[in-house]
Amino acid sequence: QRLRALFQYKPQNIDELMINAGDFIYVDPTHQCDVSEGWVVGTSHRTGCRGFLPENYTEKAHESDTWVKHREYVFVTASRSSTQTEREYNVKLNGEAHNPSMSRSGANVLSTQNAPLRRAVLVMRHGERVDQVFGKSWLQQCLTPDGKYYRADLNFPSALPKRKDSMKQFECDPPLSCCGIFQSRLIGEALLDQEVLVSYVYSSPALRCVQTAQHVLQGLELNQKVKIRVEPGLFEWTKWEASKVIPNFMTVAELAEASYNVDTSYRGNFPLSSLVPSESYEDYLSRSSAPLLLLFAFSGVSGVILIVGHGSSLAACTRPLMGLPSRDSSDFAQMVRKIPSLGMCFCEELKEQNKWQMVNPPVKTLTHGANAAFNWRYTIMED
Repeated sequence: QRLRALFQYKPQNIDELMINAGDFIYVDPTHQCDVSEGWVVGTSHRTGCRGFLPENYTEKAHESDTWVKHREYVFVTASRSSTQTEREYNVKLNGEAHNPSMSRSGANVLSTQNAPLRRAVLVMRHGERVDQVFGKSWLQQCLTPDGKYYRADLNFPSALPKRKDSMKQFECDPPLSCCGIFQSRLIGEALLDQEVLVSYVYSSPALRCVQTAQHVLQGLELNQKVKIRVEPGLFEWTKWEASKVIPNFMTVAELAEASYNVDTSYRGNFPLSSLVPSESYEDYLSRSSAPLLLLFAFSGVSGVILIVGHGSSLAACTRPLMGLPSRDSSDFAQMVRKIPSLGMCFCEELKEQNKWQMVNPPVKTLTHGANAAFNWRYTIMED
């Protein structure tokens, strides 16, 4: 079911959805069982964010209202000889400048290693997580009666990594969906196209963040060259944890055994044991910015540092770097709601002026719509 927003709604709670008049919202009827009367839970077509919203702020929209006219492309096969005119046409195809000689290869990125590198920080939120699509009970949907995992939908991961404790721990530390994996790799490929040289990668201990970092590096063709440093201080504000306890994360050794390219020798700036439930806002900001500020205290650090965290990481990691004061906690929560999967921000150093500034990220945003579960029997065969 698709709805159109009639009015703007500004969330009053962390689990509510920000909408503007004219926004389209996808609502899955199967996810409305536990929703209070007068409210629905939906996903914004504009932002990709999901949350509760008042039903009387919306009206039903026709499905065709959200159809998208996709760009048309002309493909020229390699075996066809092209004239000068055709080559000029291909370069200006669709009004965009294309460089046919540019090879999307890690060699292009690595060839810049000898050049002087400016320091920059790219902070991104993790990709789409399974519970974002299938709800908090996603794991129950994927377990056989004898407790074995199976893929109940193609957007579920084909397998879950092995861990020594119970599989139930994935409920509080969910993995990426298959779309989340694709999103992450797509971002990595786009960074490779722009010849962005990533020197270091730091990740929250949350599995979805480690997986995002892994697949971004695969897209960059750096997964065998740059290791992921798991930094507990980058975990999201624990006040927002629904379970009110710190998730039981996979250990670095378990991640390495599961073929994640983590740095087993790295010791985090903030010990995992120091994470406490329902911490204060000030404590969260302090631990989130500390690893980055400590890192730049060393003069040998150069190139782009990739930080994969949560929606809250974008402001918490960058504002101290630029010398900006922290936001009010309520404003901070409103800001985080607007950050979609793989949302990112980019800071670069102005060394001559001894300061940092935020600039446009090296790649464009990733926007896509919702895709509901489809049951042909109920849709096609029902009278």
